[in-house]
Amino acid sequence: MSRLTKFMLALLVINSVASALFLTGTVNISAAPGLYVVFPLAAIFYGMVLICRMLEKDATEFDADKSTNDNHVMPVKRPRNVESFHDREHHKPVAA
Repeated sequence: MSRLTKFMLALLVINSVASALFLTGTVNISAAPGLYVVFPLAAIFYGMVLICRMLEKDATEFDADKSTNDNHVMPVKRPRNVESFHDREHHKPVAA
């Protein structure tokens, strides 16, 4: 697991425990209604953990493919006397 997935999983566990404490009545949060935000945050972190887990495999495959392709690419060699790709004749002032 990547660090991001572990971090999201830790936040999920913390929010789930807090939600369980609030729902069972062990901790009374009626005086602080701002703490009700942990209920949807637990669901959000659960979704983020699932997304991170699904994308980990694709990210590792992409990194492996990218490093393989980078090792096989030849550097571009340009001749020393090549001028600009623009044709200099087109930049001459037009007579009025």
